[in-house]
Amino acid sequence: MRRIGRVAVAVAVAWGWASVAGAQAPAWQVTSGDVKVLVPMKPGGSFETHSTSLTGKVSVGAGAPLPVGGELAVDLATLDTGIALRNQHLRENYLQVARGEGFARAVLSELGLRDATGAGFEGRTGFTATLLLHGVKKPVAGSAALRREGAGVRVEASFPLALSDFGIRPPEYLGVGVGNRLIVSVSFVALPATGGK
Repeated sequence: MRRIGRVAVAVAVAWGWASVAGAQAPAWQVTSGDVKVLVPMKPGGSFETHSTSLTGKVSVGAGAPLPVGGELAVDLATLDTGIALRNQHLRENYLQVARGEGFARAVLSELGLRDATGAGFEGRTGFTATLLLHGVKKPVAGSAALRREGAGVRVEASFPLALSDFGIRPPEYLGVGVGNRLIVSVSFVALPATGGK
């Protein structure tokens, strides 16, 4: 009977600690952001597409690598290459944003900051994440820099991705086309979220 009592107390203490830890996890809301994608061309050159439609709410956990809950998302229908016809082909033929869930947005989740030491970390760190793009989820990895900016945090991050990993066939016509490996750059400011996580 005493053993059962000790187990019950241990479970209660663990539950209480987990609740307190969860309640104290800092939550951050993206207030402004920019996503740029460098698209290489074959046989040479490149172009850039970008969007300011970045949204997200994340919470910082504890441990190493430092876990970051929540997600960051960009509305793919807002990507702009600077040429209307190219925008249309990108959104309709390749990203297929009209297919809806899993296609309309690119979503980063399950983030881990490899070199971060806590919620107040500033500096450069490697990171891992899961990217949902074109209905496919794949792990990605890159580098990020975090610094305090007033009451918030500015994050600058970049990572490579291969279109073929997400079931997207790079367009090509008569030997001219898009390379398979793109570089994604994300910049945003996050402020402490109101109303908790």
